[in-house]
Amino acid sequence: MPVKIWRRKSLLINGSLAVALVIVATTSYLVIRPASTSAALETTTVQQGTVLATVSASGTLEAAQNLGLNFTTGGKVTAIYVKVGQRVHAGQMLAKVDPTSSKDTLEQAQAQLSAAEAQLSAAEQGTTSAAKTVQSDQAAQAQQQIQVAESNLSAAEESADDDATSAEQSVTTAQDDLGYAQQNLSSDQAKLDSDESALTSAQNQLASDEAAEESACAGSTTGTTGTTSTSSACTAAQSAVATDKMNVANDTSAVSSDQSAIQAQQQTVTNDQNSVKAAQDSEKSTEDHDKATITTDKEAVSSAEKSYQTTLATNTEADTANPATTAQDEAAVTNDNVAVQEDQQTLAGTKLTAPFGGTVASISSDVGEVVSSSGGGSSSTSGSSSSGSSGSSSSGSSSSGSTGSSSGSSEAAAAGASGTGTGAGGAGTTNSASGFIVLTDLSNLLVQATFDETDATSLHVGAAGTVTLEGVTTASALSATVAEIDPTSTTSSGVVDYGVTLALTQSAGGLKPGESVSVSVITGEANNALYVPATAVTTAGTSSTVVVVGPNNTQETVPVTLGVQGSTDDQILTGLTLGEKVLTSTATPSTGSGTGGFPRGGGGLGGGGLGGGLGGGRG
Repeated sequence: MPVKIWRRKSLLINGSLAVALVIVATTSYLVIRPASTSAALETTTVQQGTVLATVSASGTLEAAQNLGLNFTTGGKVTAIYVKVGQRVHAGQMLAKVDPTSSKDTLEQAQAQLSAAEAQLSAAEQGTTSAAKTVQSDQAAQAQQQIQVAESNLSAAEESADDDATSAEQSVTTAQDDLGYAQQNLSSDQAKLDSDESALTSAQNQLASDEAAEESACAGSTTGTTGTTSTSSACTAAQSAVATDKMNVANDTSAVSSDQSAIQAQQQTVTNDQNSVKAAQDSEKSTEDHDKATITTDKEAVSSAEKSYQTTLATNTEADTANPATTAQDEAAVTNDNVAVQEDQQTLAGTKLTAPFGGTVASISSDVGEVVSSSGGGSSSTSGSSSSGSSGSSSSGSSSSGSTGSSSGSSEAAAAGASGTGTGAGGAGTTNSASGFIVLTDLSNLLVQATFDETDATSLHVGAAGTVTLEGVTTASALSATVAEIDPTSTTSSGVVDYGVTLALTQSAGGLKPGESVSVSVITGEANNALYVPATAVTTAGTSSTVVVVGPNNTQETVPVTLGVQGSTDDQILTGLTLGEKVLTSTATPSTGSGTGGFPRGGGGLGGGGLGGGLGGGRG
């Protein structure tokens, strides 16, 4: 009985152990067994080629050279030789203003310089025989000028006497004419008075005779035959009245004639009075003019005498070289030479030429308008421009070609690289020029872009990139390089950005300043490198693993060392070999089937009294 009981106990224990072993075996099988055909695995092979890491942003095309040109000498615009949109070459004449004043000033300065140089030469050489001859001639000329001035003075004084006599005669003649006209007017007035008195007498006589006629003819009768009987007294009275009427008419005509004569004579008197006044004014004006001429000629005599004395004194001083005079003359030559150079620049400033080849963007004035001068000749202004927000921080490519710089090269944006002399006015800005003519180089365009702080730290001057027009589906990517990185950042809504300037390395027709573009810059590159899709890599902390798929879809988690990491592909430095199959993802399995793999973090079942763990990683 005890033996049976032990045997039963042993059987029970062994049965329990067998069940446990079956459970363990079943679990292990489920873990490491090949995936069922209902669970489709997405895998890829380890490949070899180029891995690229990039950062991207949006930006704006800008002209590398965009200048506002102004005349350095203001004036009236006389010619404009170009039109808006015209292509010009460096040094081409664009426009000009009236140079007349500038030319005259330059000629005067050149003449003054020549005189100063001659004076310096004479001061340095002293008085030579030729110079003495010149001095003698100068003295003779100065003396001759005295004689001419004295002769002019004598002639002026004589002319003044003649003018005074002539003017006085003119006044006397005009006064005589006025007196004669006034006498005639007085005679005409007396004659008028006499004729008016005679007319009054004749009118009185007519009135008296008409009354006598009326009285004498009052008894006249008319006979049966129609005849009138008139007495001799009536006839005589009628004859007297007729005579009186004729006398009145004659006297009236005489009075009227006298009145006309008086009016004409009064006008003559007025004219003669004006003539007297004009003659007197002319006499005064002539006298004043002659006095001024005499005064001027006297001053000319005095000036000629002083000039003669100065010439003699100068000739005496010039007999020997004077160091002080030489120094003064040298200073005068230097000053006059500077003046000539400045006037030459002023004359040159009346012409506007193109400092570089480009396209005329605008012309602010027309021919005939007056423009002011500008000290610098050109002007440009720069304003802050938000080129666009930064894009994704990284992207990858598995292209087999090499287009960028060697991997591992980077430069922080805050380092402030100097760039390549693009002349764009700094990254992150846009140039807007103003002037008489704005000249733009459309054949050399730059890109102004803005990258966030994280992406900017991976950029460096010289890094390769591509530029693509936004909104144009058929646009080809243009190659470019980073030319400049702003040394200082800008902050907006808590986001720190850096402006970056890129220079296009290939020409592209049809591009215009102001167009929006997408920018992608290579920040890392590995050539001839092993790589897998980024979806095949699981990273926890500083450790990364990949699930290797073996024969019959067996899976093993393998630790790997990563190199360049893109958004699509990651470089594998250690842990994998070319051609190995790796798991990228697992499709949703059918009901009741297992996953057939370990988590990407590695690990497995281990420990326990069974000894050894399942899974694990490959060293």
